Amino acid sequence: MLLQCLYGFSGADGTLLEVKRLDLPAGSAADAVYHWLWQPAGSGGWQKLTFAAMTSEPQPYRRFAEGELWFDATGARLQLGSSEHLLASGVADGWQASVAEWLQRR
Repeated sequence: MLLQCLYGFSGADGTLLEVKRLDLPAGSAADAVYHWLWQPAGSGGWQKLTFAAMTSEPQPYRRFAEGELWFDATGARLQLGSSEHLLASGVADGWQASVAEWLQRR
């Protein structure tokens, strides 16, 4: 499985990635190609956020069924229910194997 991380954020609360699958045929459904994934710290498992809407101005913003995300080149604020997570830009190496394994089980 070929994956590209489009956005990555991490912090004490967990890791958030936007991942694009590069191994699917042209014309595949966007929800099969793009995945916003949240891994709470200590959980060892990924949760897919259900994408609802996005804007780019004045700051990149994504809305999910589960919450909202505001981000820039340095970090992100992820609101999931009543929990707010402040995350720095960047993610540790090794995410590809766990994400690929998670996607294969879906």
